[in-house]
Amino acid sequence: MSDFKTNEYANLIGGAQFEPKEENPMLGFRGASRYYNPRYREGFGLECQAIKRVREKMGFDNVLVMIPFCRTTDEADKVLKVMAKRGFTVAKRGFNST
Repeated sequence: MSDFKTNEYANLIGGAQFEPKEENPMLGFRGASRYYNPRYREGFGLECQAIKRVREKMGFDNVLVMIPFCRTTDEADKVLKVMAKRGFTVAKRGFNST
């Protein structure tokens, strides 16, 4: 999954109007903390759709998901809950999707 920092998203076309300014983007709104936040809900949804397409339609079931910059187990649980709402569940080969 993506792990852009706020300053990296802000440098994309149109990104500055959506991204918060942070003193230290290395530790801020990035990775796992972004995925369960309502501000990035649609972006994370697109990332999930892309993984589903690669695995299910293109047949690359060896593609697995890595959640970057996950600080705590609570944060991991929040991300997994959001993924479950999008049809992904943890399984032996990384996850199942419905």
